[in-house]
Amino acid sequence: MATQPTQPPPQQPYYGAAMPPLPAPTGELVVFLLAWLVVFLVTIIADSVDWPAFVTATTLLAAAFVLSRGIAKAGKVLENR
Repeated sequence: MATQPTQPPPQQPYYGAAMPPLPAPTGELVVFLLAWLVVFLVTIIADSVDWPAFVTATTLLAAAFVLSRGIAKAGKVLENR
């Protein structure tokens, strides 16, 4: 009597590696979020600051954040030379 060869179990599909952990927030991001929170609270509490001023302040803070990240990345490029 011949035995039937057993079939290997079906292969599971490979969807790639697990997601990497989130990196720690940079100092610039923490300062940006704290400054934005202060501007947001001032906008809510103070009557003299309106929402267009909040949007303007948010835009300026975001531009400063992007500029600081660019300077930080440029500094790392120069260090590696």
